[in-house]
Amino acid sequence: MADLRKKASMSQVMDDIKPYITKHFMAQSTVHGRDIAAICQILFPRCKNVKLLQGLTNNKPDFRIQVKGLFGTEEKRFEVVGGDKKRPATKKKSDLGWIDQLEEIDAALDDF
Repeated sequence: MADLRKKASMSQVMDDIKPYITKHFMAQSTVHGRDIAAICQILFPRCKNVKLLQGLTNNKPDFRIQVKGLFGTEEKRFEVVGGDKKRPATKKKSDLGWIDQLEEIDAALDDF
């Protein structure tokens, strides 16, 4: 069976997934964790030169899209938000515990 997928450019890929990208003023663009599966379902059947990667950057989950072209590979990186926010039970308390409390409050406010 012939591969019916076509090569795509980064601009075509970005147009396809535009509804799933959230841009924040002066911050990195983000993708919600629950939308990654939808992005995969959009891109994999259409494009044969696109690679999707998940990983960590600065201890934050990220989602990368690589498009292999004639002269190299373009990459876009998005921070993943809204993933599993459970924290390990063995977390150490430090003298700067008030920072941890601020982060928990900030995470709770992000859900609204």
